[in-house]
Amino acid sequence: MSRTSLISSALVGVIVMSACAEPPVASIDAASQAQTAAVAAGAEEYAPAAMARVAEARAALDAELAVQNERMALRRSYDRAEELATALQTAGEEAATETASAKEQVRVQATDLIAMVRMQATEVGDLLATAPAAKGTSADLAALRTDLETANTSLMEAETALLNQEFGSAH
Repeated sequence: MSRTSLISSALVGVIVMSACAEPPVASIDAASQAQTAAVAAGAEEYAPAAMARVAEARAALDAELAVQNERMALRRSYDRAEELATALQTAGEEAATETASAKEQVRVQATDLIAMVRMQATEVGDLLATAPAAKGTSADLAALRTDLETANTSLMEAETALLNQEFGSAH
């Protein structure tokens, strides 16, 4: 075999090897991590529309990867898969951001509601403390005091939930 044909064969081998495209593993991993981070942040509860976009992006990427895997190795091209992985990563990051924003809104609302109810419970307690005990009202006042105790217990549970960032329970 001559030197020229040896070089030609090596060049053809290099071209054939480079033509066998590989999936964009790093991009797919980064996209998967963004999706996992969004789920871990609570996006399914606090940003369901954003998570729907993540699911759509994941489905599109998976479909494209399946199409490329069914092709002959020499005909595979993962350019579109790379684009879809980037779109999935972006969707995951946006879902995590929307989740943080939604959680903050719920935290503020829960804090405001708890403060308002706490103030009203204090006011009711003050009114009950000064309520005149007339004939036949003792049972009613006792029931109201029990209701107030129950409300105060619920307030403490809501405050604990808020401190633990369990916003749905606090709200």
